[in-house]
Amino acid sequence: MDAVIFDLDGTLLDSEKTILRSLNTALEEFGFTPFEMHELHSMIGMDLHRILARKGADQPIIVQRYTQVQLDTFMDDMTWYNGVPELLTNLQESGYVLAAATMRRGRVARAVLNGLGLNHHFDAIVGADDAPEPKPSGAHLLKTCESIGVEPDDAIMVGDSKYDILSAKAAGCLAIGVSWGMGSSKEMEDAGAEHIIHEMNVLSDFLLMMI
Repeated sequence: MDAVIFDLDGTLLDSEKTILRSLNTALEEFGFTPFEMHELHSMIGMDLHRILARKGADQPIIVQRYTQVQLDTFMDDMTWYNGVPELLTNLQESGYVLAAATMRRGRVARAVLNGLGLNHHFDAIVGADDAPEPKPSGAHLLKTCESIGVEPDDAIMVGDSKYDILSAKAAGCLAIGVSWGMGSSKEMEDAGAEHIIHEMNVLSDFLLMMI
C-alpha cells in the first residue's frame, strides 16, 4: 500500500466538544434549539447540512457562523488523541503518502491542522466542499487519491464512522475502522470494514505492516 487517508474528527482529532459548542453557538444566536451531546454524537461524520436540518436550521448564515466560530475558537478545546503525532511521523518516515478526507470544510480543516501543528504531515487535505460529493460517496476518496497521485486500491482509509467505511468501499480503498471515535464498531462492520482497531499503537503497527 502506498497511502493512508485519515478522517479527522473522531479518528485523529478529539473534537466533539468543539463541534457541539460551535454548532450550539450558531444555532442559539439565530434562535434555534441547541443540540444535546447525546443527540449530536452519532451524527458527527454526516454532512453538515443534514445535521443542521435536524433542527430546521440548514441555512447559509448558520453554516457561515458555525464555520467562523470554529475558526476563531478551535484552539480553546480541540486536541489530538494520544499518540497521533507519533503515528503520523512513523507512517511518513516509513514512506507512506498521507492525506486527510474530512467532512469539515476544506479551509477549516487546513486551519485546524495548521493550528495544531499537524498540517506538515499531509500531502493533501480534502474537505467536504473540495470533492464532487462528500462521504459516504466514493467521490470524496477518489478526489483525495487523485490529489496525492495514488490509485484507490493502493490506499487505506482510516475512519471512525460508517460514512468513512462506505466511502472507502465505494472508491475501492481498504477500509479500516477505529473504535475510539463517534461511530460504533457494529455500524462500521456492517458497512464493510475489513478491520476494526481499538488502540492507537495497534493501528500504527498494523499500518506499518501493510506498506
